[in-house]
Amino acid sequence: MAQFSGNIGISTGQTDKYSLLLDVSEKSYSIENNTSQVEWWVGIRSNTAYHNHYGLSETYVVNINGTVVHNAVHTPTVNSGATVWVASGTTTVSHNADGSKSISVSASFNNADRGTYLPTTGSCSGSLKLTTIPRATTPSIDKPSLDCGSAIKISGTSASSNFSHKVYVTWNGTKTQIGTIASGTTTPSFSYTIPTDWEKNIPDSTSGIATFTLETISGSTSVGSKTVNATIKVRSGVVPSIGTVSISDTNSICAGIGQYVQSQSKLKFTIATSGNQGSTVTSVSTKFNGQTYSGSTFTTQAIQNSSTLSYTITVTDSRGRTATKSGSINVVAYNPPSLTNVSAKRANSGYAVDESSGTYALLHFKVGFTGLSNKNVTSFYIQYRASGATSWTKINSWANNYTLEQDYKAGNLFTSTTTTYEIAFGVKDKFMSDYSWQIVTVTPTYTLINFGKDGKSLTFFGQDKNSANVLTINGDLAINSIKENTSSTKLLVANGSTVTYRDWNKLVNSIKSAMYPVGSVYITYNNVNPGTFLGGTWERFGQGRTLVGEGTGNDGSTSMSFTANDTGGEYIHSLLRDEIGYIYYGALLNSNGNQMGVHDHDGKMKKAKIPLLQPYITVYFWHRIK
Repeated sequence: MAQFSGNIGISTGQTDKYSLLLDVSEKSYSIENNTSQVEWWVGIRSNTAYHNHYGLSETYVVNINGTVVHNAVHTPTVNSGATVWVASGTTTVSHNADGSKSISVSASFNNADRGTYLPTTGSCSGSLKLTTIPRATTPSIDKPSLDCGSAIKISGTSASSNFSHKVYVTWNGTKTQIGTIASGTTTPSFSYTIPTDWEKNIPDSTSGIATFTLETISGSTSVGSKTVNATIKVRSGVVPSIGTVSISDTNSICAGIGQYVQSQSKLKFTIATSGNQGSTVTSVSTKFNGQTYSGSTFTTQAIQNSSTLSYTITVTDSRGRTATKSGSINVVAYNPPSLTNVSAKRANSGYAVDESSGTYALLHFKVGFTGLSNKNVTSFYIQYRASGATSWTKINSWANNYTLEQDYKAGNLFTSTTTTYEIAFGVKDKFMSDYSWQIVTVTPTYTLINFGKDGKSLTFFGQDKNSANVLTINGDLAINSIKENTSSTKLLVANGSTVTYRDWNKLVNSIKSAMYPVGSVYITYNNVNPGTFLGGTWERFGQGRTLVGEGTGNDGSTSMSFTANDTGGEYIHSLLRDEIGYIYYGALLNSNGNQMGVHDHDGKMKKAKIPLLQPYITVYFWHRIK
């Protein structure tokens, strides 16, 4: 309660003998109506022990919140020093929409009798703040964060069971009413399932914010709205999609065979991908056979290994989410055609090897192909020609024989015993555009010892193949030990020939003697007697001299003949006058052209010498004498 007072004047001008009193208080309030009941009292008080009155017609006026709630004439009896409440009442005051309210109050007094010591006029006023009435219901949610497709419950505590409510949600900038809660309860609630289509509104994120609004209604009047936010998430299973993985072989031969083939197949991957619920695919990565490839379409290098090969595809979308898909392919083993153990020998008509006079051909070969389930088309071809000929003659061919090894009797091919022949063995399969050839040379019938044309090779028992720095021994060679009664024997296999010997040094020394016979010259940077490693007796010779080939030579203008073991030449030569056509008389002239004297240098020129050495490098010459 609040009490307000104001003095009432009297006719003599005294203003403090009587007081006008106004008491105002809030008795109750209505949440439903948003109003308060305000009670008021109005009266008069004598402020002294000497002032009293009665039987007077006095007018009292009361104003509450701008409205006159009382205007009447009263005739109270007021004793000295007493207070008399002459009227009272209540009034209803409406609050602001948010439930708040402050009111103004006032009262006035008027006495028509203007006696000297009687109260005349007066007033009082003030303001009163009323209770703030709770209005809109505050919403709450059971899940502050939830996936699309899940249900959320919006509830609250209502200020009145007479209130009804409307429920709204704001998503992607649009506010939509999603429900109504009827009156009749102070605990309104509403369940709402988040649409999965909301995911399409956040293609670049995995979550967004939804705002739920609870509007409180009294009758048909809205008394306020309040909101609460929830995090809405894209379901974890919403990831990019990987559809059909198409794998094709860019090698048309492999594609025709219907197999992925080692070292031949190049695989083209075509991967179908798509985003989900509005997302887009940002990257595609495939791990295959130790390599990582980018993009939905790519082609590998030739697959170099065979077996079951796995691949894993990873797709990333605009939300940063990934999906994977794995698979495998089978790559069959493949090796290029092989051709080994190839030989061609002369033989007699009974096909026994005869290198001395055979004209028939005995061939040997081993061929291997990769069959690829018998789908690899293969060919093995043999042809021959005489050395130097421009064309070849077919001997035989085999098709689709994936393994083949035999001694092949080729007939009377080597009709000449003095001619060299070439036998060409060729292999080809489906992956080759032409044959791969291996050529074997069949030499004329052999001689006992054959020195190579280049002077750097030596062949026993047959024609020399002119392979530099090679000693070739055809056939079997038996060497007896120099020492008698030596029982040790060893077996040596070289170039397919079997050599039986008791003293290896004997064979080695024989070879060395054949390579460097008596009379040979050995040139070296080292001052080491070659007899220590080549055998024989050697002596130094030719110190300070060059070697000149025996016979007649020509330097382009002059011919000279040289005999073996002759010596000649000189290091420095003294020049004679006749050799240089010397002019020994000369006149000296001064600057005016006059002769100054005659000079003769013949005496000095007779002693002139010139070097004749050519540019050189010094080595050691050794001569084998026995």
